[in-house]
Amino acid sequence: MTSGLAAGLEAPASIEMRLEAAIYREIVLGDVNGAMEQYKLILGQQQKSRAVAARAIFQTAQCLEKLGRRAEARDTYARVLKQYGDETEIAASARARLSEWENSIPGPLNLKFEDGTPGKLPAAWFVPALPKDSDHWAQVRRSGCMNKGSCAVVLVPDNAPVRVGNLMQSFSATAYRGKTLRLTAWLRLDATDPDDRAQMWLSVDRLDDRKGFFDNMNDRPVRSAEWTKCEIHAKVDDDATFIKFGMMSIGRGRVWVDDVSFEVLSNPGLKNNGSRP
Repeated sequence: MTSGLAAGLEAPASIEMRLEAAIYREIVLGDVNGAMEQYKLILGQQQKSRAVAARAIFQTAQCLEKLGRRAEARDTYARVLKQYGDETEIAASARARLSEWENSIPGPLNLKFEDGTPGKLPAAWFVPALPKDSDHWAQVRRSGCMNKGSCAVVLVPDNAPVRVGNLMQSFSATAYRGKTLRLTAWLRLDATDPDDRAQMWLSVDRLDDRKGFFDNMNDRPVRSAEWTKCEIHAKVDDDATFIKFGMMSIGRGRVWVDDVSFEVLSNPGLKNNGSRP
């Protein structure tokens, strides 16, 4: 009921689903302004849990960063610590962001999935879900990997409101402005339905939310149970703010990810964006 929503009387479980949908809107669809509106509505709900409120504020701060509104973003991260310091995981994320405020992470981390506990979310990676649910969406594995070392799997829980699992990273684009990047990874799919597929993606945010590079391999998804090498090339704009990339499981399948590589090309040549050998 519209009147119920306006009065802030939505059920807690429904609010959690709306939060996950808003995070998906922000991270996967790239609709930062639309996601911020959803976070605002969620924060207006009286029945929201403290965990949901903390995550909605944290994601709002992430959106403000992407829009170049750094002062507001910093104040919003501080709000997380002030009001929700007891929400351990999200408070730790806000604290880490503030501690590195003047020196944003210059590039991707833990690409070989060596850091992390089997069955848990890989270190330095995140998923668009509540912290308590994150291990149900992506996990480190020490067996079944292509190189017999460490790898990761991207999952879609049976009760997921959105049939898209997404393991990703985000970092400052400052050091990569004007350069051409190559993202590669090996993927394979354990499918349960003919429509299941795996897709790697890469996006580059620009100042003031202007459209930048985006390729989600929608025209060349991976449907094979055999390890498949995927590759995306991207030219980073001179006003780029953030670089984001990840691996998605679309449907109900399980996507295995191994040997991720992220590099700057010294001689990019004429190879097309989003190409795969």
